[in-house]
Amino acid sequence: MGDEKGALAVLRHGIRRVPADGPLRDLHAAACERVAIRALERSDPDGMAAACMEALRGLADAPKSVVLYEGLERLVRLALLAGRTDLAVELLVIKDRYDFPTVPPSAIDRFPLRLLGFAGWCAAAGLRHELWTPSTHSLSAAFSLAQPEWLRVHVEGLARMGTESVGVALDAEVEVVQGFYVKDKYESFVLSGRRTMLCETTATVVKNGCVPLVGVTPGAMAAVFRLPRSLYRTVEIDQPVLFLPSTPNYWHFLVDVLPRLMVRDRVPETRELPLLLFDLRRYQHEMLELAGIRPDRILDARALVGSGVMQVHYRLARAAVPSAVGYPAAYRWLRERLLPLCRPSSQSDGGRRLYLSRRGSAPKHRIANDEEVAALIARYGFKTVQPEQLGVLETIERIAAAKIVVAPIGAATANQVFLPPGGIWIHLHNPDFFHPESLWNPRMGTQVPMLGRLRHLAGRFTDEPDDRPADLLARLDIPVHIDLDALGRLIREVL
Repeated sequence: MGDEKGALAVLRHGIRRVPADGPLRDLHAAACERVAIRALERSDPDGMAAACMEALRGLADAPKSVVLYEGLERLVRLALLAGRTDLAVELLVIKDRYDFPTVPPSAIDRFPLRLLGFAGWCAAAGLRHELWTPSTHSLSAAFSLAQPEWLRVHVEGLARMGTESVGVALDAEVEVVQGFYVKDKYESFVLSGRRTMLCETTATVVKNGCVPLVGVTPGAMAAVFRLPRSLYRTVEIDQPVLFLPSTPNYWHFLVDVLPRLMVRDRVPETRELPLLLFDLRRYQHEMLELAGIRPDRILDARALVGSGVMQVHYRLARAAVPSAVGYPAAYRWLRERLLPLCRPSSQSDGGRRLYLSRRGSAPKHRIANDEEVAALIARYGFKTVQPEQLGVLETIERIAAAKIVVAPIGAATANQVFLPPGGIWIHLHNPDFFHPESLWNPRMGTQVPMLGRLRHLAGRFTDEPDDRPADLLARLDIPVHIDLDALGRLIREVL
């Protein structure tokens, strides 16, 4: 009936009468969340904070529930957007019962901090650093490609990213919390004095499904950090090192991590520093060697902590910390550094058409009728390869010699940066991608091929709609069925 205050009063009365009623607590928290969201929409931080405080009063001794856990996640972020990190910390104390059920509250460090871009982080921490703007001029063709209007705004963001400076902090005394978790993300939180955290984009959302550490939300400039001491192995490294974030994912390591090595070309004092990484895969060793890193210059922290440790807390005494590199500069560096390594014999098969199958890789982005897709496009001269069976250089060579590549969205699509000018890349994907309302558009806009042309074809989910998760990341694990007639028409159109 529009009486928000009256509704909350009734819910508070109910909680007092029946304190063990979990669904009643869920209703109260959800009502407070709606009030906070409406306050956010009218730019009222005081109203947001009041709603979060109301929720906190109803949650202090609430029984556990899945609904309540998800509500706590959102309330933490609303408190951050309201500028109230103190409230966010109090909400996280309640959330700790879900995230760290075996860890005593006294063994969890909690502290608020500021999220700062690279230059601001260096300045706040008093770190000596260098900044420069890398060249991206040869990639201007990417910005003139015909794209639908709903994607163009994100593609045009590449031009802005191309003007961003990059840099390196030098001789820095910093802390790093690092650990692998679900999906293809990596976490590497670089802290200074536990007051500031290096946040290379304010749109970053840090959420760890196994060990949630940080409350961060888009648009917020503050965060709350939790370090459960018993879950981490602390490693102190006194020698100078070049710190790089770690990830088990091919796409992120190639595009997000490897280009940071450009600092070695720009700042001589970083050139001979050993690289500190965590739990390297075989293909990552190959990438590093292709980038000019000798094996004896790699310090894998896995050797320091043993095989069973998945979370590490570093204390670094004299680290060089490179900033993130914008995609235009990263793509240019990858092409300039790695394409000259292609062997002449690999370029002899001109006009090659490739299908990058995921049939032997993780379930994510899987094509349900992969063999039928491969058989269909084989009629048009496409050869099927499984990237996980190839070496890194061999993969680069094949892409660099290809005229048309068909591939499901996934880690191997990072290699699209090596596509020759005029080449065509055809994405196969689930229905969540490439439409005007897609939440993936900002990400896809910065990942479309920098050279060549992009086409795409959506398949259909193979699960039952009623069982489909709302979480877009979870939906990536649902295989998709590609309409063979539609694929055939697209291939003929492209040819």
